[in-house]
Amino acid sequence: MNEPFEAMPWIPPATPDLARLAWEAADAAGVASLRKWPVVKQAGIAFGDLPPFLCWRVFQGTHHLVLLQPREIGALVEGARPSSLPHDWLETLDLGALARPLGCHPDFPGGASVHVVRLPARGRMELRTFGEAAPEAVCTVLERLTGITRWMA
Repeated sequence: MNEPFEAMPWIPPATPDLARLAWEAADAAGVASLRKWPVVKQAGIAFGDLPPFLCWRVFQGTHHLVLLQPREIGALVEGARPSSLPHDWLETLDLGALARPLGCHPDFPGGASVHVVRLPARGRMELRTFGEAAPEAVCTVLERLTGITRWMA
């Protein structure tokens, strides 16, 4: 019998510094240079030119971090971008640079898989994962945020 997912918002703490975690994770992965890394901003995670992501942590035996753009779920947040996101933001996202430091954050003992979600239309998601795939964890978060119970990739 599978236990239900435990899903809750994750507000990234100010410490440890994500830049330090990014460099440590890049060194461990053998990445020679970084041009950008995640930054704690407005109770979310900012990366590059994108507005801060809303962060949800999901746990069922292992940790998963689900990142969503507030505009795509209809959330209004202070400092929200007045214009649309670039249509290819998910495809061009440097997933490794974003996810490596988050995946080894001390809030996730044993590490976490990181899932970045784009919502192009109602009930439809596009997903990129760093680590272990867990579409059911992502769907749990989307259902909780939107009330939509069926999601198609």
